Amino acid sequence: MTLRTIIAWSLLALTGIVLAGTGAHLLPQVRRAALVLQAADDPPALADLRLTDVLSPERVTTEIDAALAAEDDELAQSLIDLADGRGISVNADQRERVATARSNTAYRTARAFATGAMTGEAESAAGLAGTLVADVAGVGDIRDLVREAPLCARGDPACDRVVVGLATVGLATTATTWVGGLGLAARGGVTIMKVARKLHRLSEPLTAGLTRMVRACVDPATVEALLRDGRRMNIDGLRAMAGAAVRPTELGALRDLGLNVYRVYGSTSARGVLQGLSLARSPAEIARIERLAKRFGSTMRGVLKVLDRAALALGAEFSALARSVVSGLAWCVGTALFCRRLGLMVGRALWPRRRPADRSLEATRIATGLRAARQRPILSWRPATPVTDRRGLLPGGTEPSESADNGRARGVVAGGPSADARSAGGRSTDV
Repeated sequence: MTLRTIIAWSLLALTGIVLAGTGAHLLPQVRRAALVLQAADDPPALADLRLTDVLSPERVTTEIDAALAAEDDELAQSLIDLADGRGISVNADQRERVATARSNTAYRTARAFATGAMTGEAESAAGLAGTLVADVAGVGDIRDLVREAPLCARGDPACDRVVVGLATVGLATTATTWVGGLGLAARGGVTIMKVARKLHRLSEPLTAGLTRMVRACVDPATVEALLRDGRRMNIDGLRAMAGAAVRPTELGALRDLGLNVYRVYGSTSARGVLQGLSLARSPAEIARIERLAKRFGSTMRGVLKVLDRAALALGAEFSALARSVVSGLAWCVGTALFCRRLGLMVGRALWPRRRPADRSLEATRIATGLRAARQRPILSWRPATPVTDRRGLLPGGTEPSESADNGRARGVVAGGPSADARSAGGRSTDV
């Protein structure tokens, strides 16, 4: 084995060691990145994958303690249910504290219902129920319009045009449905969004999208007249003017958004839907939250608490995931080239090629044969002599010319040299 062969095998072995070491670390990351990218349009699957990475007993314990400290026993119970569903143990002391906190709710429920009905602000299921009752009866929307009217008349920046628009749309709706209206479920969703706006629980991007949606649904001039003259009207008059301000043909997007919000509320809770609205940045993400709520139910609050916006979209992680996938493809290409080189070297070791010396000897033999062939004469020329018969006559009975006699005199006869030349051992002249 030559030194060149030893170096080649050493480099190949080093390459194999490097590929094996990087592959053991890289391939699991590539597999996870591929699964996450595949689940980008499936929020429940995306949340399941990410919970596997971040949810641990220590994280669950920390989040439960934080929820109890904030007097959010509903979130604490959601985290316990989430941990139980994924096989993570929870401290028995924490379970007991959560159960105690949830048992002392009778007084808080009654107070929250009354507060929601009177002020339209609620963060619990009971408070939101009171708000819904007041809005369906029309009292809540009139209360909000009367509250905002003086601010809007003065041009005060505190005037909330989103609340005014949602109250106008809600006031044009009865407890069941009206022709071209929202319907009861979507009506409930509009009320929930109005509550979230008053509590400052809507994200800024979602607020901007909702503002555009409301402007398309109502006529600004009619709304201004409603705010200006509303104090002198009864409920029926206010409802009629609100109905005139609403554009029924533009309610489709708001209706769909209200339905999604109300479905989230039905699958989780009042605080769950408010938590989702604070994270969503567009109506499309509200639809993704609705899918999460349908999949996780009461544990959705725990999922959103642990994952935050990572449960809804890839975000800045997309570039890192894409780089992982590209690195995996590069590793596969490198491995394929390594296998090709290994196969060539093994084949050459099993079936060695001829040595260069043997090829040189063969080439020398061929060259020698070609030189010998070039030196060997190919054609011989003899002087042409007339052909005569035994009488010395040419064909036709004529006598040979003088040049022919001269030729015979020089010993040249037809068919070869003369007798004198043969006896002397002479040869014909070659050219």
